[in-house]
Amino acid sequence: MKNVLIAGALAALAGTASAGVIASTSFENAFVGDRYVDTGDASVDHDLINNAGQSVVDFLADGTEMGYDAYYRNTRGGVGLTDGDFVGATNFAGTVGAFTDGVQGYEMQDADGTMGMSFDTVNYVGAWNLSFDLYIQTTGWESDDSIHIWAVVDGGTSVDILNTIGSDVNDLMIEGSWLNMNLDLSAYTEATLYVELESNSGSEAIYLDNVVFATVPTPGTFALLGLGGLVGARRRR
Repeated sequence: MKNVLIAGALAALAGTASAGVIASTSFENAFVGDRYVDTGDASVDHDLINNAGQSVVDFLADGTEMGYDAYYRNTRGGVGLTDGDFVGATNFAGTVGAFTDGVQGYEMQDADGTMGMSFDTVNYVGAWNLSFDLYIQTTGWESDDSIHIWAVVDGGTSVDILNTIGSDVNDLMIEGSWLNMNLDLSAYTEATLYVELESNSGSEAIYLDNVVFATVPTPGTFALLGLGGLVGARRRR
């Protein structure tokens, strides 16, 4: 009986120690439709809104997946997304091969300016991190194209995850495969993820998938689990 009780206690402790999802999205619950046509004024910065029958760019948290909100900034004096572009939720995997979690992801491309998105703010006290998968299409990126991904933590501090501003994307060896990006958030209690792409070509695209804010087990807990396992084994012998 002692061995059974020890094993049960260890299992319960292991469940407490394992990483737990705080908030996440793989864009599986977002509607995929026709190419997106922005109805706003491309000459001014503005929030993007969903249009009937078109792939969604905004998503309201539904209890399973976290929400996100897209916007446009006029950084090139062009037509922006008013000419129709393949942005927002997508199930087209012809460029990426396959999405990393499920059959959908989120695409940004050909913004003729800057397209950005912010995710719901997440709060947690303890050891936690942010991870997501990023695919950067292989193409002839230009020097004024840029990808900027960062987190705003604790109400105002920006922490860069990827910032290609001032560099040529082609020189960074980050194109053509899924990249798993991570940020340790344990020093903070609040975080908001932002993603921006500045580009002006249909082949200049990025894809996101498997965005996860999760708790991280502490090393001390793992050590305790290891010791408990040894004690249990000795008693069984």
